[in-house]
This record gives sequence, C-alpha cells and structure tokens, in this order.
Amino acid sequence: MKLRSALAACALLSLPLLAVAQDSPGQQAIRENKAMIQSRLADLDSERKALVEDNMDLDEVEGAKFWPIYNSYRTEADKLSLEHLAILMDYASAYNQGAVTDAEARELQKRSLELEEERLELKEKYLKRIAKEVSPRRALRFLQIENRLNAMTVMAISQEVPLAQ
Repeated sequence: MKLRSALAACALLSLPLLAVAQDSPGQQAIRENKAMIQSRLADLDSERKALVEDNMDLDEVEGAKFWPIYNSYRTEADKLSLEHLAILMDYASAYNQGAVTDAEARELQKRSLELEEERLELKEKYLKRIAKEVSPRRALRFLQIENRLNAMTVMAISQEVPLAQ
C-alpha cells in the first residue's frame, strides 16, 4: 500500500474544526488558529482521500456509490478528530505546567474513552452503509484501509506526546 508516504500528513488528520460550548485551553487554541487549521485540513483530507482511492480499487459503479458515503463519513470523522486535538492540547497545557493533576488525568481519560466509543460507533454506522450500498467485501477493504491510516496517525502522534508523570 502507498500508505507509508502519507504518514506525516496523516499525523495531522486530527485537526478539524468543531465549536464546543465549554472552552478548554486546547479548544481556545484551535479557534485562534482556525484559518491555518482549515487550510492544512483541506490538504490532508485530499491526501487521505487519494490514499483511499488508490487502495480501494473500485470500479465506476462502486465508486459512484462509495464516494458520497465516504465524504459523509469523513465530515463526521473530522469533527471527532477535533476533540482528539483538543484533548492533546489540554494534556500539553497541563503537562507544560509541571504535571498533570489527578483530576486532569481523570478528565482526559474520560474524554479519550468517550471519543474512542464515538469513533467506533461512527465507523460501524458507515461500514453498514458501505456493505449495503456497495458490498460487504468493499466495506471490509475500507475498514482495513481506514484502520491502517488511523494506526499510522496514532503512532505518529503518540511518538510526539510525552507520557504523563
């Protein structure tokens, strides 16, 4: 697969924008850098889509059914990625102040686990649509590609984030 060449780009896929009612330092920083993040996201989304396209091996009929579903999926996935970015930025803020408190650690854990659940539910929702409207085999292939891209992104990001003290 041509996925390795996009590792750096995928590492930043967790930057989309979503307004959140309660401001955390991470969410505030995201809003302050909205234009830059939106510009970079457009580039990264295009690169990710090209990787999916290169690896899905869809015929014309399958593609006509798949791409609208994929675009809807990415729109929703991008919203979840913003929460991931906010969590990382909130962790960085706490870490840079010397240490993450127990209360901050509990809150970051809670938010991280809730985000994982939301991502899983989103993936299940769209895999069902792809299986129904395209085929179960194409849904499986998409799941494999998406899992690889996500794993590479998580690995790249986690290498840059220090462990809590």
